[in-house]
Amino acid sequence: MSILINLSRCSGIIAASIFLVTGFLRASLPYNGDFESGFSGWLAGDRMSEVTADAAHTGKFGLRISDNDKRNGSQLHSSRYPVKPGDELTLTFDAKADGNFMAVYIWPRDVNGKLLKNGSGRGDGLNSVAIKGGDGSWKSYSVSQVMPEGAETVSIWVHSWSSSTGTADFDNFKLEGLASDAKAVMSPEEMQAESEAAQKRNEAALAKQAAAEKIPDELPERAKPPVIIIKLDDLRQIGGKAHPLWDKVTYRLGKQNIKCSIGVITQTLQEATPEYIEWIQKKNDSGMVEFWFHGWDHGVWKDEDGRKRSEFSGRSVDEQQKRFADSQSLAKEKLGFAFETFGPGGGGSTAHQDAATATAMAEDPDMAVWLYPSPIDVMGRELAADGKVTVLDRVWAVNLEGRVGQPNFERFVAGYAKNPDREYFVLQGHPMSWGNERFAEFEKIIDFLVAQDAVFMTPSEYAQSLNGKPAQQVAQR
Repeated sequence: MSILINLSRCSGIIAASIFLVTGFLRASLPYNGDFESGFSGWLAGDRMSEVTADAAHTGKFGLRISDNDKRNGSQLHSSRYPVKPGDELTLTFDAKADGNFMAVYIWPRDVNGKLLKNGSGRGDGLNSVAIKGGDGSWKSYSVSQVMPEGAETVSIWVHSWSSSTGTADFDNFKLEGLASDAKAVMSPEEMQAESEAAQKRNEAALAKQAAAEKIPDELPERAKPPVIIIKLDDLRQIGGKAHPLWDKVTYRLGKQNIKCSIGVITQTLQEATPEYIEWIQKKNDSGMVEFWFHGWDHGVWKDEDGRKRSEFSGRSVDEQQKRFADSQSLAKEKLGFAFETFGPGGGGSTAHQDAATATAMAEDPDMAVWLYPSPIDVMGRELAADGKVTVLDRVWAVNLEGRVGQPNFERFVAGYAKNPDREYFVLQGHPMSWGNERFAEFEKIIDFLVAQDAVFMTPSEYAQSLNGKPAQQVAQR
């Protein structure tokens, strides 16, 4: 029989007593790495984490992560402990899992509690070890990291990935390399209060998500079917060709004669192979796909204040115009046509476009359509009012993906039902992130729209169909 220990039911006094009697006397860190004292010393803010006898590898208890949520991942942090830059830490633990759906991370933070990534530019920028599932047997794991410049504290993060599901058990976490007298920076009472607050935040977020994804019993009537502009991001040459996922999505749409648009990251056109060029040209010539300018490198950069910015944010007019010009030159040379539509890449911590971008759009002789990454604002309206560029903005609640890379049918239909008067929708997606389950969600959205008699158009087609209407009026529909 399982014995479950839930942090929200623990008494702060009991947890504090356990910690004071045993925690500071233990040589092993982090405190309660074997979960024999329940969640004491850990921040548990979700419903997926539990301490149970069934998860024990040694001793009486262990940690179990049960993730059945295809949209959200688990979140469990250990106490934070003081460190210095240059300290070399090694985390070891035991685990078993029924699938490959999660990892354990080392989290260094600065004096303000901000996460310090390792600067590798790969993955999420954290040192981690993925849990390998399959045979259900316990395995020993290890991951190391030298504390980076500015590191003040470190914690352990146990996290399952948002769209993956499964069950995993953990026991015997040990973090070597901390000072022998290291103590948690938060008291047991503070840890418990923070856990309870995190649980409340998580419950509120889940309730908000459920409300946003609630599909009404009946959809409101529309005056006419919507125009749908499918905006697929991040095409680049990989291994001399387009990735097979691009063939998969265009084939699926082509079976129903559905038009789409694909954003090209142009840097790889410099070394484009004949196979890659032919792939783009054939689809462009078919009239079923419009290729548009998504950026030179889609790179995130830092400004002089250290803020992370997306490619078309914070750069001068000259710099942004050069990225347009270089990309257009390559497109004409390699593909035989210029891009007529633009959509900026994301990333960074600020807006994805600015006034310099609007200037670049206005002065590029071939650009006619801006796939605006947000609901239209003053800058977009002013640009559209000049008449050269048609601005097609977004309805955030109506999109292929609920989160980047994660198509969400229920969220889409719920948002669609709330916008019966909207004439068109620009639906963004990232096919390179669509595994089988995510692709199935995408297909459900497409089938729903077909049943709604939606009219699928490319961005340029829709702009041309407006028959001279002021672009700002179209963007505000």
